[in-house]
Amino acid sequence: MSWLIEHASAPIKYRAMTEIAGTEGLVARDIDWLPYSYRPAIKLAVTQSRDGMWNQSVLSLPGRHAADFTNIGTIPAVRRIAEYGWGIESPPLVLARRILFRLLAEDNDPAFTFELGTKARDDDIVRRTRGLFREAAAATLAQLGYENDPRLRGAARRILERTVTYLNSPLGEKPWMRVGNTHVLAPESAPPSIFTLTMLAHMPIFRHEHFSGVERIYDWITQPLPRQEAVQLFGKKMVPQPHLVMGDVLPHRNAVDADIPFA
Repeated sequence: MSWLIEHASAPIKYRAMTEIAGTEGLVARDIDWLPYSYRPAIKLAVTQSRDGMWNQSVLSLPGRHAADFTNIGTIPAVRRIAEYGWGIESPPLVLARRILFRLLAEDNDPAFTFELGTKARDDDIVRRTRGLFREAAAATLAQLGYENDPRLRGAARRILERTVTYLNSPLGEKPWMRVGNTHVLAPESAPPSIFTLTMLAHMPIFRHEHFSGVERIYDWITQPLPRQEAVQLFGKKMVPQPHLVMGDVLPHRNAVDADIPFA
């Protein structure tokens, strides 16, 4: 702990003292300024647009060789600022809150497909994009601590019900269909995504209230990972779905041991 306090960056120092050491009271208030003194966090915050978004995108990531936050999307930016230790009432997070709650809406408005939108109207792609953004926004709001907000709880319940209904259906047992020489996920497939799992991880009360559904998802994600890549058919297009969790990449001890050299 003393090494962290001496050598770590400001956000890590702050979170170590507040989340690990459990500093409270006057001492905690004395270090509240630490996350806001971190230059990368300030740089990220000041690039936010007036509408609460970053770069008019939702899930975009900076390029592999980018040295800063160029082209970062709203959700990665919000999560990064939160992980820097900024409070949910800090200006960037307050400003982003409106668009995040708007993305929870159960609609297929193409105006809210942002960077994944297409020039030609494609209802299947719009539906897929809105569903993806909806789950990502729910995960982000849960991480920010809005578990008790009825808007988030309603969205979480719908996401969970949709996922569990799929897992319990015949399609959940056999999710793959053959297109040419390729096995792809059927258009109606709705496996849990990394965003669904993140949302549930940050909603302990909700998990307790929906224990059976969470257990069903657990059974799914602990099954061996299939050999097929997660590619889903939308209309005539086959779209990669890397955010879908199709099983456990390390389903047994031998797989874990084999993976250790690459860790």
